[in-house]
Amino acid sequence: MASDKGDNLETVSGKDHLVSQVKHTLKLSTDYALGSVRPDGHWCGELRSNVTITAEYVFLQQALGLDLQTDRTAYCRYILSEQNSDGSWGLAPGYAGDVSTTTEAYLALKLLGTSTETPAMQRAQAFTLTAGGVARVRVFTRIFLATFGLFPWDAVPQLPVELILLPSSCPINIYTLASWARGTIAPLLIICHHRPVYALPDDYLDELWQNPTNKNVPYGSSIWELLSQRDIPGLAFTAVDRLLYQLGGLRSIPLLRSYARRQCIKWILERQEPTGDWAGIFPPMHASVYAFVLEGYKLDDPPVRLGIQAIENFAWEDEQGKRIQPCVSPVWDTALMSIGLCDAMSHDRQTLDQAITWIRNRQLLEPRGDWRVYRPQLAPGGFSFEYENSHYPDVDDTAAIILAQVKHDARSINSDSVIAAATWILGMQNPDGGWAAFDVENDKLFLNKIPFSDMDSLCDTSCADITGRILEAFGLMMTHDSEKTGVSPMLRAACTRGVTYLASTQEPSGAWLGRWGCNYIYGTSHALCGLSYFVSHDERVSGLVNPALQWIKSKQNADGGWGESLLSYRSPDSQQQHQESTASQTAWALMGLLAHLPVTDAAIECGIRWLVSAQRPEKGIGVSWPEAAIVPLRYWDDLDYLRRLCHDFTFRFDDVLDVAKLEGALARLMEIGDWGQLGARLRLNDSGHLEYHVPAEYTKTRPGFNFTTTEYGLRQDQSVLLPSPALFAPLVRHADSPRELADWIYSDRPQLHIHVALFEDATLVTISYVHTLFDAIARTTFFKAWIAVLRGREDEVPDFIPFDHDPLCTLGSSASAQRYSNFGRVVRGVGLVVFGLRYLFDLLWFWKEEEHPIRLPGRCVDRLRETARKELAAATPSGGEAPFVSEGDVVVAWWVRTMVTALNPRPHRTIMVMNVFNVWALFDEWFPTGGAGFIGNAFFYSYTLLVANQVLQDTKLGHVASRNRQALMEHRTRDQVQAMTAIQRASLTRTPPVVGDANLLFMACTNQHKARYFELDFSAAVVSPGLPLSERPHALGRPSYINDIEHCRAYPTRNVVRIIGKDAAGDYWLLFKTRPAAWPAIHRQLMDLLKIDERE
Repeated sequence: MASDKGDNLETVSGKDHLVSQVKHTLKLSTDYALGSVRPDGHWCGELRSNVTITAEYVFLQQALGLDLQTDRTAYCRYILSEQNSDGSWGLAPGYAGDVSTTTEAYLALKLLGTSTETPAMQRAQAFTLTAGGVARVRVFTRIFLATFGLFPWDAVPQLPVELILLPSSCPINIYTLASWARGTIAPLLIICHHRPVYALPDDYLDELWQNPTNKNVPYGSSIWELLSQRDIPGLAFTAVDRLLYQLGGLRSIPLLRSYARRQCIKWILERQEPTGDWAGIFPPMHASVYAFVLEGYKLDDPPVRLGIQAIENFAWEDEQGKRIQPCVSPVWDTALMSIGLCDAMSHDRQTLDQAITWIRNRQLLEPRGDWRVYRPQLAPGGFSFEYENSHYPDVDDTAAIILAQVKHDARSINSDSVIAAATWILGMQNPDGGWAAFDVENDKLFLNKIPFSDMDSLCDTSCADITGRILEAFGLMMTHDSEKTGVSPMLRAACTRGVTYLASTQEPSGAWLGRWGCNYIYGTSHALCGLSYFVSHDERVSGLVNPALQWIKSKQNADGGWGESLLSYRSPDSQQQHQESTASQTAWALMGLLAHLPVTDAAIECGIRWLVSAQRPEKGIGVSWPEAAIVPLRYWDDLDYLRRLCHDFTFRFDDVLDVAKLEGALARLMEIGDWGQLGARLRLNDSGHLEYHVPAEYTKTRPGFNFTTTEYGLRQDQSVLLPSPALFAPLVRHADSPRELADWIYSDRPQLHIHVALFEDATLVTISYVHTLFDAIARTTFFKAWIAVLRGREDEVPDFIPFDHDPLCTLGSSASAQRYSNFGRVVRGVGLVVFGLRYLFDLLWFWKEEEHPIRLPGRCVDRLRETARKELAAATPSGGEAPFVSEGDVVVAWWVRTMVTALNPRPHRTIMVMNVFNVWALFDEWFPTGGAGFIGNAFFYSYTLLVANQVLQDTKLGHVASRNRQALMEHRTRDQVQAMTAIQRASLTRTPPVVGDANLLFMACTNQHKARYFELDFSAAVVSPGLPLSERPHALGRPSYINDIEHCRAYPTRNVVRIIGKDAAGDYWLLFKTRPAAWPAIHRQLMDLLKIDERE
């Protein structure tokens, strides 16, 4: 008993001593922090990199003729201090020598006057030659060497400036690249256009070449190697690169190249900060200075002068020498230091107050930045890493600043700063539930196969460390939120998705990879800190936490600390080996453990003892609401291509309509039966599927639809009407009108946005929606129900088919795909890949689509139909019955012939015409009569296969019309729809099949005539006629014109026609969309048709 008591007293005494040591250590750390704060209240430490950043600045100074002598000794001292014992320089501490880094360091030292006969340079030569010589350097090093004539420009991948012209809707464009790559590649386009040579002697680096007589060495795998590896993206990009090489990088199109260069320089200039910075990081700044000089700017012109000064501001000099930092980190350092001081319960309130104020003043609240390209409706509120970087706020910094503010003062969760920051982070969540650093949905990993991407760093994907920090920030907010603010529900929903992301990315070992800190310790620590707030709320969390805690404990070194090499990024197996303990990694490990375990845990105590002993002296809004129901979207509504199509559908009335009556009738419709489900909010669930969240009630602050109005004090004929539907946007859209899916799922926006533009003699009524809501026919169902209420005939409003009832749920689920009549002609495998590559090339080569409305006079349609009848009668055997063709068949046939003539494909090329049809009548047991009350998508496809030379024969209009009708009649049957949808269900992307061959020309037609839009009667809302009835063919309250703007988000549509319908005058209205170069030929054919009509 006495012995036990003595042991206990000794243990207590030891713990008391440890607590005393911790307090002393905290005091020393706090004193150091308070002593290193800048006068205005912020912190900023050195941000280190390898020697390439400094070497590349030396290259810039050499190329521009800047002074290299003043800092020559300081630069050399730094570069030589980083050299490894084998003569190399590495990418990072602990990494083996790297041939590219070594080549750049060697060249910089030589430019700075270091003799090649010195031992350091001799060792560098030996290493480089052993590693394969200059022929093995990365693409970016090749570019730097090429600027001095030390590497042939032909051995550098093609980077055409025209890349800057590709729209954000294109699958590949400047905005699909990560922010750091985007800002660097834009000026590189200019550099690679000019191919400058700031000449050094040809043999200046010959000592680093194994074979200096052959410097034109390939920079990537051959096409045959890629084929054998089945690397389809790499093969596609390499093929495009080879083609661009044969085309001289597109330099042979001077007008296009000149325009692209101007746009590229404009793009770069728009992103330069007043201080001269670009994106707050060295690579864009370095390349942009080059680009401006090459475009004729002088060294004393502001963009160049400020750009050079901004790079100089990154310089750091001490006894080791002078080097250039890749970036500066004042906001990040201040946020983390503030968190640390708050956690340490620092009594220096004044310093913390000043630091928090300094941070808040740097919140980016202006609607500016590349993140807005794919989140245009999201309110700003982020923070960037650096002093000056207004275009690229950083999600991780923003989360850290929320933590700093709330830990400093819990009441700040209600502050404008924290609410704006949290709301912005909510809007930046990726569909997988995680968060990335700067961008959203920047996950096109196939881009890393582009030849100039030899570092696999072109994407900004979700990562566990950032997601964990956000969970921690949101969890802390929710612990202090009284629920009165309404913040917590939306945060909780986002966190649920975040937990799902962490669950999907946890390694089998229990760890998480850390992208922005080294490495598994960092990622696992932040994941654990974030998950600690959800252990009691989400039963999944404990299953994630327990193996993670065990993993951290298993990595503890014998000395009590933790360490991990950067090599774990290259080889995850290297994490199995214990590395030398470091203070940062030990602190991260302890943070993760302390979030879940008591301070008395043995591993924690050992880690704290190591930290104490290792200390050394140093110089020195979301808001959400209760929902009545959550309903998954129907299968045929939640298709990827429907998500990407949004519409602004506009009626023009030559009458003045009563706005209040329109709004009141729609509000009343939402109260009838289940029609209120139209006010459901769209959300993306943890599985990536869309859901309807139906509010329990609608209020003024949370309406069932958005309704906006603009009044113009002029007549409609005095306004500017333009030929393309999209150019009407300023008239038909409100500033708050949505245009892509993200505008719905990342806000509390109802499904429908109605905007009314009032003129003295006319009214424009626009409905904005995403295609997942309904198709063209169901759109008419909505309008008819609205009109019935307007007319006071609520008894004519059909029962709404609730969203949780899916009439087509079984369609194609059990049918045999082989019963499809085109089954043998479905393009698959390599053929589908070839078709995709051809289509992609067409999109990239002719990157722009142009859409125009066409009015086809009714008398022309009558004449075309009569001509077609005669052609078919002449081709029909004696005594036989000529095939029937409708007006719609003839209009489609005329469109096909017009488009094929304008596009001028090879004579024997297959033409695939995809026609859309509705299936309500086919499956009448599933739908009410006429589909009454169904709001959704129920359209499928028929395929007409033609040959170009048949279409181009003038006598074959009837043949094309008849073939189109035959295909429609063949495929519009229950059996064929079941079989075709079985193919679509089996598709990886749930897209309809491609029918024909790999060389086909794709065309698509949506004939909306049966929707009868021009027959819709809004006369009950008419206040007064704008145009006398005697001067117009259409009745009171009937549309005179219909405009449809289609917003395609990363889903380019081309060679498409939408037949809007037949107006009261008997004329057909069509919307053609194709590449701009085809429009002159289309216009000529239309004019020829009208001239024939005039003669007759």
